[in-house]
Amino acid sequence: MTPATDGPQLSNRLLPVGSQTVVVAGDSSAAPWSWVASRLLLVALVALGTGLRVVPLAQNRDLWIDEAMLALNLVERTPAGLLEPLAWNQGAPAGFLLATKATISAAGASEWGLRLLPFVASVLGVAGFAWVSRRALAPPAATLALALFAVNPVLTSYAAECKQYAVDAAAAVGLLGVSLGLLRGTSGGWRYAVLAACGAAAVWFSHPAAFVLGGIGTALLADAALARDRRRLLAAAATVGCWLASFAACYALTLRHLGTSRYLLDYWAGHFLPVPPTGPGDAVWLVDHAVDFFVYPGGLGGSEFALGGLAALLGLVGVVELWRRRWPLAVALVLPAALALAASGAQKYPFAGRLLLFLVPLALLAVAEGACRVAACLRAVHPAAGPLLVGVLVLGSALEVAQSFKRPARHEQITEVLGELRARLRTGDRVYLYYGGVPAFTFYTRDNPLPVPVTFGAESRADRAAYRDELRRFAGEPRVWLVFAHRYRDEESLLRAHAEALGECRDEVRRPGAAAYLYDFRAARER
Repeated sequence: MTPATDGPQLSNRLLPVGSQTVVVAGDSSAAPWSWVASRLLLVALVALGTGLRVVPLAQNRDLWIDEAMLALNLVERTPAGLLEPLAWNQGAPAGFLLATKATISAAGASEWGLRLLPFVASVLGVAGFAWVSRRALAPPAATLALALFAVNPVLTSYAAECKQYAVDAAAAVGLLGVSLGLLRGTSGGWRYAVLAACGAAAVWFSHPAAFVLGGIGTALLADAALARDRRRLLAAAATVGCWLASFAACYALTLRHLGTSRYLLDYWAGHFLPVPPTGPGDAVWLVDHAVDFFVYPGGLGGSEFALGGLAALLGLVGVVELWRRRWPLAVALVLPAALALAASGAQKYPFAGRLLLFLVPLALLAVAEGACRVAACLRAVHPAAGPLLVGVLVLGSALEVAQSFKRPARHEQITEVLGELRARLRTGDRVYLYYGGVPAFTFYTRDNPLPVPVTFGAESRADRAAYRDELRRFAGEPRVWLVFAHRYRDEESLLRAHAEALGECRDEVRRPGAAAYLYDFRAARER
């Protein structure tokens, strides 16, 4: 097939869908949907998405445990040191680390400075996604996709976090945008050159960019081969070769260390594709993880509406519809997930949670296409059915992002607790720090240590009686502060129960996600 005959192009054309008609970009006769295609609405959605990402940044929350562990590497290491295996069991792309290091060197190692790069990337991702969706989908689907992207609670949350996941999502948008003309059959050597350069750079700033490039490269190579276009095939092969050379250098320098980290493999245990499958449970694993993806980080689950399964079905419908129109684009959207699953089966990349944030832009394009396709079919049943479906999708995400602003998932205000603690400390006081709070405590006291002895607790999830033994070391002490942050399940209650058995609580400081309790343990020695 040639570009001229390979499915309808997205310009001045109507696509038949059963007895209905779906409007494709450029059709001016679509009166019912004309408002959807307005530039004003798109600009408003971009502004909404930007504003929602400003909110968590403006909240200026303390660094939570994962951020604090990465931040300690950033403030304590030289740029060259960031290319070596990181401390605190952390892993991040070299480009992201060096760019963040440059940012905090110029702006200071504040929460704002540490989070600036992910925030800028996320805002650029919103604008880029608006551009991509308008050129990949029909106006109704493009607007729906942008609305879902703008209000996605997970994309919004990670826009203000000192981690690389917002950059992963933005990189996926950027790479899709740069390759979109080629995926739609437009030729041009300069397009391949730009795509080669962007892809080669992307793997240094985003580890999963390799999966996105795998999908794009496969689609371009297959399209050129089927069209028997030798020039396009050679250009696509040269482009992929540039990516592979850059990725090989990145892997040799930094990535190879992550694949052998025993801590990370244990932490993500249960999120690696079972290979080879041994029973029906392995098939259930695949279905569960696929649906879970649309809930988190897809942002289409929500606490008010259980939409994960529905979103997965709509995404499947959308992929089929996109395949009918322009199959290389469908391949570029779907294959990155398949490659991530393959890497998961090889125990190299967990298929879960925030590590899949890079797939969210690709999935939302498919979900929006599928939702509009289903809505067009439902219109024959009831005029309100289609808008209701679309409204529920957007409302579910919008309610979730509103809840995340009221009760942030990663809200650990240890600095407020430490400020109160400093004001109440007396000579001779002792401090026991729960292990979950060690990274943030270390970061925030690195230049201003507490003036009293501090004992770091140890993780003892497999032997919970060890927590009691840790506290018994303070028997006879009149003033011992127990400081908590990033608690694991009920461990704060467990430690406090052990403390109550040894003595009496005299004072306390509570803040969101963190707390400190003053105990008198003199009675323990008397016993």
